[in-house]
Amino acid sequence: NYVAGWDDPRMPTIAGMRRRGFTPASIRDFCERIGVTKQDNRIELSLLENSVREDLDRTAPRAMAVLHPLKVVIENYPADKTETFSAAMHPKNEQMGQRTIPFSREIYIEQDDFMENPPRKYFRLSPGGSVKLRYGPILDCTDVIKNDAGDVIELRCQADFSGERKVKGIIHWVSA
Repeated sequence: NYVAGWDDPRMPTIAGMRRRGFTPASIRDFCERIGVTKQDNRIELSLLENSVREDLDRTAPRAMAVLHPLKVVIENYPADKTETFSAAMHPKNEQMGQRTIPFSREIYIEQDDFMENPPRKYFRLSPGGSVKLRYGPILDCTDVIKNDAGDVIELRCQADFSGERKVKGIIHWVSA
């Protein structure tokens, strides 16, 4: 007994695809792309995934998430203050409305967005480097805090809200 039924998400059935989160429009688009034929054919799974990706790109609201967090403390921002930034729910479809993003003294960025010894053309955060937070201020990294094993566990930064400087890197983040 490997699957629960025809609607198990691991099954290549329409019911299984629906349980996997595929939208009806993406399944219809996939069927239109491959067409109808009497011959046996092999269809690449990437064609189905591309149909789903294109449909979700048009309709899904956007959000930011951090899967492997690295704590950032913004030293020149008050500990008791929280403000919000406004961002579009979808960058290409303004009819979807706006969302608010909270900003506080402690935020989290992806561990991959920080490198202690960066290569030459590295446009994310590094010691002494600057990066822009998406929809937020520019951060200047001033200090790196490590644990006993030598792993980076926290960054100390200064925020520049003036917006007068231009930096090449833009990274996503979430507020603590």
